[in-house]
Amino acid sequence: MKIVRWVAIAFLFGVLSRFVPFGASDGYDRDTGTPIWVFDHGYHAGLVLGRSALEEFGGDHSQAWLTHFPEAEWFEFGWGDQGFYFEAPTLADVTFAIGAKALLWPTDSVMHVAVGRGSPWTSFVNSDGIEIPVADEALRELVAFVEASVSSTEHLGDGLYGVSAFYKARGSYHVFQTCNSWVSQALRAAEVKSAPAPAVLSSGLLWDLKRRY
Repeated sequence: MKIVRWVAIAFLFGVLSRFVPFGASDGYDRDTGTPIWVFDHGYHAGLVLGRSALEEFGGDHSQAWLTHFPEAEWFEFGWGDQGFYFEAPTLADVTFAIGAKALLWPTDSVMHVAVGRGSPWTSFVNSDGIEIPVADEALRELVAFVEASVSSTEHLGDGLYGVSAFYKARGSYHVFQTCNSWVSQALRAAEVKSAPAPAVLSSGLLWDLKRRY
């Protein structure tokens, strides 16, 4: 039964991803672009931007993060359900009740910001990921999208791993607006193509991005 289920999911991804064709992505710059990263941590995805992106294109929220994390060389942003993040920090902590509440009823959201130095691949060695070089205008739009997703840069508490923290976010989390969907929306806002249907799952998001980039 598991094999049948995963075959069905793969087929659905393949069909629905055609709603975002493969053609040129205006934000993608393979030759001279600045790298961004997307990582799949098991059931939620994070978007990683270099410090220079926040310094060059950021507004008040970015300035606050740069001040909060003065040693950070990169910032990972993950938008999601407040209860899901706080009650189920790892996949092993996810229960039916937690998942059903998050997906079936619109709930409050938070932004998880994790930071690090050196290569993010070293920090997320156990996570699947992809590096995508993007144009400056795409970086500008990505930073703007992230900032627009946050309502406050006041700490809500420590984050899930490493040096990290939670912040109050805008919008409600539900089955059609997940942490993975948010990453996909951020990319599309920067004209870096990402199919919305596979992005419901973190594995689907990475599957689609790896086919494209």
